[in-house]
Amino acid sequence: MSMVARNIQHQQEPLQPQRKKKVIRHVRHTVTKGERVIIALMAAAVFLVAAFIVNNYVELYKTNTEIQGLQQQVSNQTEINAGLSLQVDEYSNPERIIEKAKEMGMTFQGDQVKAVQPQN
Repeated sequence: MSMVARNIQHQQEPLQPQRKKKVIRHVRHTVTKGERVIIALMAAAVFLVAAFIVNNYVELYKTNTEIQGLQQQVSNQTEINAGLSLQVDEYSNPERIIEKAKEMGMTFQGDQVKAVQPQN
């Protein structure tokens, strides 16, 4: 009977459902401290580069504004100088000088007049 009992036991074993062991995997989706430090450094570097670029644009804008102001001043001064040059030409006209001298009561004596060359 012992043989028969073994055969029965072998036949009954496959009938029992085999339980599969459940493997529990612990998946860590968190970021490690080293990764956090690297991310923080990268974010700081990006921020600094962006701030540097914005600062350069601000400086360029200020410089361009200053240049435009100086160009306007130069053009205004050029116009003033042109006007003054015309006045100098008008006032240095010999006929006008003789007329102004007569108005002041001066007389023209040809032998005492000396010609003076302008110095430029």
